[in-house]
Amino acid sequence: MPHKKVRPLLAAALALVLPLLLSQCAGKQTAVRSFSEKEIAKLQDVYSPDYSKRMPRTDQKTLPPDRLEALGEVALQNRDYESSLVTFLQILQKDPQRYDLRYKVGVIFLLTGQLEAAKQELARVLVAQPEMVKAHEALGLVHLEEKNYSLAIDEFQLVLSREPNQAKSRHLLGVAFLEGGRPEKAVNELKRAAALDPGQVSTLVSLGQAFMKLKKYQDAVDCFKKGQALAPQDPKVNYELGMTLAAQKRYPEALEAFIKAGDEAQAYNNIGVHYFGEGRYEEAAKCFQKAIELRPTFYQEARNNLQRALEKLHQSRKGDG
Repeated sequence: MPHKKVRPLLAAALALVLPLLLSQCAGKQTAVRSFSEKEIAKLQDVYSPDYSKRMPRTDQKTLPPDRLEALGEVALQNRDYESSLVTFLQILQKDPQRYDLRYKVGVIFLLTGQLEAAKQELARVLVAQPEMVKAHEALGLVHLEEKNYSLAIDEFQLVLSREPNQAKSRHLLGVAFLEGGRPEKAVNELKRAAALDPGQVSTLVSLGQAFMKLKKYQDAVDCFKKGQALAPQDPKVNYELGMTLAAQKRYPEALEAFIKAGDEAQAYNNIGVHYFGEGRYEEAAKCFQKAIELRPTFYQEARNNLQRALEKLHQSRKGDG
């Protein structure tokens, strides 16, 4: 009888950081496009060890390097990652020590989920230019994606040793601690990140989740309410607030927050789950029934929950009799 699924913490972290990484490459990005299987196959072909033997595309092979690079930057700005990557790799065939381009290639691989290729490029950059802080941060994100939390923590701590007032790096360090099962450390880092950037909703959400792990529910509520004040309609903030209020058995407030998360039928189902967990089967059944009434085509979850609640209610009344 699962609750509504929530995006992992890491997704929020990537939503915060990846546009900033790309802005260092080629202007602010607002979305990430994944490659299709066909595109990935093409890229792997281009990026294979003998790609330098392949001829560049006919319409670009006569362009001077600066013009070719400009085309790659335009493609990156337009989120055409395939074209941008192929163009940058073409430049690197002739000038393999362009580590600024290797960094961009690494970030594109990271954005498109090709983590091994991202690590390869970022490692090359850092061997040649170990002082490149943004490459350390990108490598930390790769480790975070791979759930190598200790390595991610090392990279983010290195970044912060050089730039201690980087709010996004502090946020990422907090997320790495939280994902790695160290919520006390996460709270310390996320508090510092929130102080550096008070308007960053994702940091407040992560901080609230860290407090939840520590069962400090009121502290969590305070974080989510601060986030709600900044982004009243944010589904993530309202969902997390609802979950925390429900954990405190503050069901009317929790229901209100769940509804603000964007789905009234799901809100009643969520509250019903909490009632069920308490053994309050009649209230649970009413909530599940309300969810189905609000959305008759509600997926099977609510109907299954209602059936279980009615069975438990029947058993409890039979036992009382």
